[in-house]
Amino acid sequence: MTKGLTVKPGWKTYAIGRHLLDVPVDAKLIAQWKFIRQPFEAFLIRDQADFERIVSKREAELRAMKHETRGSMFIERISHPGGNEMLISQADSGFEIQHRYECYFRAEKKAIKYSGDFDPSKRRVVVENFQSMQDWRVVSPGIIPTEIGFVAGEMLLVDKDFNYESWSLVIQLADKPDASLEVSSFVIGKVEQTLRQRAGGIVTGMLGMAIGLSRLRNRERPVGPIWAEEILVAGTQNGKRGYGFKWEAPGKSQSLSEPQLNVELEVSESAYKTNAQSFKNDDEALELWDTLIDSIRLRPGAV
Repeated sequence: MTKGLTVKPGWKTYAIGRHLLDVPVDAKLIAQWKFIRQPFEAFLIRDQADFERIVSKREAELRAMKHETRGSMFIERISHPGGNEMLISQADSGFEIQHRYECYFRAEKKAIKYSGDFDPSKRRVVVENFQSMQDWRVVSPGIIPTEIGFVAGEMLLVDKDFNYESWSLVIQLADKPDASLEVSSFVIGKVEQTLRQRAGGIVTGMLGMAIGLSRLRNRERPVGPIWAEEILVAGTQNGKRGYGFKWEAPGKSQSLSEPQLNVELEVSESAYKTNAQSFKNDDEALELWDTLIDSIRLRPGAV
């Protein structure tokens, strides 16, 4: 952590992308990852034979799917000597404007699917990207990886070439179904206005409330070497306390080590009419918020 290596009791350290953060042990985590702007989808396999069966089944499905002018949606299969596979197909059954790639990567009993559409004239670049994404490692539970690379679930892609990668993490807090909490990261091409420069009405609108609204904080909020700002809003309506918290690090242009980072916490109008499903008071909300924010850091060795 930026204030030492001690993790708060009841919390654990979680690796995602090229960063680390601490989360409550009993929270449900829903992660999404993108590499070169396209999504990763994690899945389990039994062994290499099971992996090949899954890819071959998908190839057979594409071959059986009809295309109006080409006969079949399937175009080609590219196998890497390391055992990973790539399928190329038509993106639409009625047109030939776009093709689609589906890349399948594995490490032990973990696997990742990576897919997206592309212009056929860009085939060489797409194949080169596939060839460069071959070094995958398993991330063992409870172990923080030290290798260069991008963590997606229980797999790590060893890669440090610039790309527009991103990730998001929804944290569903135990016994707090009315609280929405999300952390996200985006490698950006251009640095835009900071949170407080563009804040007029934005965070206020998160709450959907107009009565008793106040700002708990509106300040610079760096975390170690990460420069950031935060705006925390709270208000009470019909006896229910609502929150709209936002922390944002603007990041640097085209930087894997300093992407834009965002954290948002919201408790707003919902089916719940009391605070029993969120935070009992402001101090509880602020304590959780500060513990999470203070834990965000670049994973050592990631870049």
